[in-house]
Amino acid sequence: MPVSICVVGGAGLIGRRHVQHCLDEESVELACIVDPTQSGVEFAKDKNVLLFRTLDELLIARAEGHVRVDGVILATPNSTHVPLATQLLKAGITTLVEKPLSTDVSSGKVLLEVERSSQAKILVGHHRRFNPYVRNMKRLLDSGLVGEILAVQGQWSACKPLSYFQAPTEWRQDPSAGGGPILINLVHDIDLFRYFFGNITRVYCEIGKKTRGFEVEETGAMTLRFVSGIVGAFVFSDASASPGHFESATGENPLMPQLGEPVYSVLGTTGSFSFPELKVFHYSSPSGSWLDRLVTESSLSVDTTPPFTHQLRHFVKVIGREEQPNCCAEDALLTIHTLDAIVESAKTGLPVEIPVAIQ
Repeated sequence: MPVSICVVGGAGLIGRRHVQHCLDEESVELACIVDPTQSGVEFAKDKNVLLFRTLDELLIARAEGHVRVDGVILATPNSTHVPLATQLLKAGITTLVEKPLSTDVSSGKVLLEVERSSQAKILVGHHRRFNPYVRNMKRLLDSGLVGEILAVQGQWSACKPLSYFQAPTEWRQDPSAGGGPILINLVHDIDLFRYFFGNITRVYCEIGKKTRGFEVEETGAMTLRFVSGIVGAFVFSDASASPGHFESATGENPLMPQLGEPVYSVLGTTGSFSFPELKVFHYSSPSGSWLDRLVTESSLSVDTTPPFTHQLRHFVKVIGREEQPNCCAEDALLTIHTLDAIVESAKTGLPVEIPVAIQ
């Protein structure tokens, strides 16, 4: 029997992608969507799917046996993740919470405690962990081909149109609502850096110019120190005409052209490479001297299955208790800790230490 899933925020930008993947996946039945907007009414009609206007309506209908829902994908504005996920967990429904898990550490801790007292599980939607380029990079790092990792640098830079910040998503102008590239975009890269290189223990961040007049940040630069001793640097901007972002580099977003420009560079003791190309540079001689000739080794083959599909299949197994969440709430909360530290550093002009465990 297919697993029955509801997408809350189903008519939103990310919600629509989740809906389509649910419709395309044989192991899933799209039970319904929840969306309070007029576009939700039109979208539900177009997809011929049951619509509830609020989460309360859905939970009442489920409790009364009018609809079967085994799991929920929560694709709503960032500031709603904790209260809505809390309702779902208390109803015993395993939930995929879109990133970020929360807009701050304190509310994330509250949600983590709710999960611990529930039979349901949280899978956090850091879907890039399922990206084929990311999987290949993880395999490359685990192979030891580039030796001990010393440093990493990266960027996320693109130009968002003004329409991106207008109704019904005007919350993206407001940092208290989870707006700004730190929580919307950088959250992905910080998660991946932690996934690749381990926990980050210290950050320092400078915020750059603002060009739109909104309260949220646009551009920034930061340094990172990892528990392992790896050091890193990262530049981010959502106001720059640039191909230097993950979506364009990997072709992950079907609405954006794939250009393949490098967004991460990794330096190791016996080799180096950039992402997503993963062409490894290393020396052919045992001495490994800069006077020797550098040779290259080609990257691995790329799986064409969309990351959202891999994530959805994993979510089905989490619902069925066949697998543990690839990114659990506690893991995602450590990323929120890091983002909070970045924001604090930008405000104070000082480096900020980060705990390596949830306290």
